[in-house]
Amino acid sequence: MQKLVPALLCVAAFGLSGCYVSKTPFITPATADYPVPHRTHFDGFVPAGKDWTKKEGRTLGIVDGYYVYIEDGETERSVPFLLKRIAPGRFIAQMNDSSDEKRISEYYYELVEFDGTTAIQHKPDCGPRQEWLDKKLIANVERTSTNARCLFTKIEDLAIVLQDAAKTTTPEAKFVITKAAPAPAR
Repeated sequence: MQKLVPALLCVAAFGLSGCYVSKTPFITPATADYPVPHRTHFDGFVPAGKDWTKKEGRTLGIVDGYYVYIEDGETERSVPFLLKRIAPGRFIAQMNDSSDEKRISEYYYELVEFDGTTAIQHKPDCGPRQEWLDKKLIANVERTSTNARCLFTKIEDLAIVLQDAAKTTTPEAKFVITKAAPAPAR
């Protein structure tokens, strides 16, 4: 089984705001991919120039069909998230703006790449490129005083834009599996 724990966990870590947004979920527990087993631990790293600086480790779990993680030494769970494979070694991670299903108003997305043991989290800025707008890949662009937010209505369009945008940005984080979940008893 491929080990996407790092990727999944880092995706959930990005917080409660995003540049790549939809008003309805593109991924549900029924359509999600679950490449990482429950209770897999990984170490996290953030970019530091051309190197990586270590940060807290995390343990990934699956609760009610969603991935969540708990940082080492903590008890609070992350915001729930889901993954969907869009290409070999590439996943879209989907989070939302509330852990209360009745209060969710939008969904946020990132790109995760992994090689089986290491996951790289990409959270590129949404500076909409003219070619994306010309191809109607982005349904709407909301501009604020600090950034732009791209609204999507199709996961296929989101996948194209995320993969393209990640080519020119520094990764947000890296996660390396340090302890795979135990295999089920046979």
